[in-house]
Formats: sequence, structure tokens, C-alpha cells
Amino acid sequence: MTHFGKGRYLEAYSKSRTADAVSSLGKLRPANAFLLTPKPTSTKLTKTSTTDSSGDLEKGNVEAEEFSTVSGFGVTEIDASVLEIGDVVLVRKGSSPPADGVVVSGETFFDESSLTGESKPIKKGPGDEVFLGTINQGRTIDVRVTSFDGQSM
Repeated sequence: MTHFGKGRYLEAYSKSRTADAVSSLGKLRPANAFLLTPKPTSTKLTKTSTTDSSGDLEKGNVEAEEFSTVSGFGVTEIDASVLEIGDVVLVRKGSSPPADGVVVSGETFFDESSLTGESKPIKKGPGDEVFLGTINQGRTIDVRVTSFDGQSM
């Protein structure tokens, strides 16, 4: 009878440790995200600072830096909590994706040791999944958000 009690104790203990590990990964989520937004046609790289007096509450964009790029997309820094599934974000070298997603452009290497324990960087390119809590160790990439808070793992 005591073996069953010990087994239940060990199971409850391991479940609580797993829950603690998952909540710790959530703390790795960046506070801000760099959202790609379509721009009117532009041919120069220019930096503009905008102040939105209306305070776009949906995107949390009260004050942000924007970049017009050759490809016709701009980058706006927003609060990561207002991202939606389908948004495309820029993930720079040394940073973590603000949510789980799929690479839409660019190639890089990710350190996934926080999730898998594997110390070797994993190559990622278009169509590959990237996860919250992992670190981009290479070039800047564009990622389409597919889920939040590690729901896809």
C-alpha cells in the first residue's frame, strides 16, 4: 500500500516541476515585438519616429519607431501581448520570438536548449517552426505567429 502512496507522491511532484518549468519559459517572452506592416511604396531606408495621439489601444502603439524598407514593409515596435495569430514579426539576432511561429523568410540558427536540452544550434529556414523561449543566434528572420505561450510544443 505504501508503494502506491509513494508513486502518487512522485507523480504529483513531477507534474508540479513540469508546470514550474513551463511557467518559467513564459517569463522568457520578450515584452516587445517588431511587427512587419505594409507601407506605401518606398525605395529608401528611412527612419521616422511617430507619435500617435489617439493611442492605438489595439496594437498598443502610442509611440514607436518605424522603418520604411525597399520591400515595401515597415517595422513597428509594439507590446508583444497584443500580437495576433497571423502577424509577421522580425526576430533579430540574440532575441527570442515573441510567440511560436513559422519562418517566412531568412535563414538562421536557434538555440533550443531551453526546450530540448540540445546544446547544438538548430538551422531554421522558411517553413520551419520556431518557439517562444528559444534564442536566434544568427541573422534576422521574419516569423508568422501561429500560437502563444508554447501551445504548439
